[in-house]
Amino acid sequence: MIEAAEPLVSICIPTYNAEKTIGETLRSIVSQSYRNLNIQIADNASTDGTLDIVRSFTDARISVHANASNIGAEANFERCFNLSRGKYTAIFHADDIYETGMVEQQVAFLESNPEAGAVFTSAGLIDEDGRNIGAIGLPKGLFSANNLYSFEDIFKTVLKASNFMICPSVMARTAVYQQEIQSWRGELFKSSADLDVWFRILQKHAVGILPQRLMRYRISSSQWSARTRMNTERADFFLVMDYYLAQEPVRSMLSASDFRNYALLERRDRVARAVNLFLSDRPKEAKELCSDVLSLDALYAAIQSKRGLVTLIAGIGVKLLAAMGMNKMGKAPLMYMKQVTGK
Repeated sequence: MIEAAEPLVSICIPTYNAEKTIGETLRSIVSQSYRNLNIQIADNASTDGTLDIVRSFTDARISVHANASNIGAEANFERCFNLSRGKYTAIFHADDIYETGMVEQQVAFLESNPEAGAVFTSAGLIDEDGRNIGAIGLPKGLFSANNLYSFEDIFKTVLKASNFMICPSVMARTAVYQQEIQSWRGELFKSSADLDVWFRILQKHAVGILPQRLMRYRISSSQWSARTRMNTERADFFLVMDYYLAQEPVRSMLSASDFRNYALLERRDRVARAVNLFLSDRPKEAKELCSDVLSLDALYAAIQSKRGLVTLIAGIGVKLLAAMGMNKMGKAPLMYMKQVTGK
């Protein structure tokens, strides 16, 4: 029996052609130890069996909202904001798996920390077949005894470690989504619009990040995150970061080392794009992106971290292979490096 004191939580799931995974996702949600849920499915005109699978569930807490036509991913996310009618809202993904106690722990955290606008969790990583392939957690050096973090804490860490905040893990106060966020702003930030949302929340509220792995985040070959691994354009992540770095209040809280960290992220992105350009038979462009790969900062980064070392090796490799005209023979070692590093 639901206790009267338990606040209502809206779980919103935007779906599009998710027939392979939506059943497992929904089973993990209806099995949550926290029972006072309403589960809103916002289907974006799926053309496969997604809706048939969703409608096969008899749980009275599930409501289905089928768009007559595809309105785009950002608009469908915004529809999720508006569908919510609980005190808290979680926008979960249709291909991930949520551990039984996830919602219960997130609600308990938000109830105990009224200053928090949202709470994230860590996650295990799974592949298309559900096999464990790794984990995402707090970057090294980020720690809070009460699991609460400020805008400055998170922004400085993102400058060093890139976006580590797991979009389908977040639960926010519904009032924050509906009254303060309202728009996903995908027209400005494309695939990284979620990071902009987290920064907007952080500019007014602390956020929590629970270190427990309370969900399993799926990485599949059809996912946007997988497709971007062959990207040759500057990552959308930098659209968000440049937007905030242009704001004087943000710049004033940063040190010289923060800006160096960001420069290292930019170099890493250039080298990753250079590898992809080389693999796409564009060696001249690839070589140009690696012009500063042997700078003192790059060498120092290689000594300090595995990520810096991989960036250095890949950059030198692209420059040498392109200079020697080894366009065909060079593809195999570069592809092997991408597979080993998962980049």
